[in-house]
Amino acid sequence: MTDLKKKNIIITGASGGIGNSIIEKFNECGANILASGTRIEKLEELKNKFNNIKILKFDISQSEKIEEFIENASNELGGLDCIVNNAGITQDNYTRQFSYQDESRRMEKCNKYKFNINFFDEQICN
Repeated sequence: MTDLKKKNIIITGASGGIGNSIIEKFNECGANILASGTRIEKLEELKNKFNNIKILKFDISQSEKIEEFIENASNELGGLDCIVNNAGITQDNYTRQFSYQDESRRMEKCNKYKFNINFFDEQICN
């Protein structure tokens, strides 16, 4: 298993099942983790399960606040080495109900977020 001791890592979308599994593996590798998601009760459950992680509620659809989120998370961790971008944006968890226009808007938000997070990650981590 990879040694991630002293590596500061943000995991977005941490309040879901995949995020929980990612946190478990990174925790086993010794990473310093900040878990982020929209459901504070799920984040608190994670904190109870993995008491050495930090949590920070954030909704990635608030694109105007991404820079602030990265800065706050980085400060909380004492630096930043990696972001695991596991978060997604849905309107009601039933994607089959989306019209083509709804799906296009959702993908536009996701792609904008990916650009922003990758751009800011590059700026902060280098």
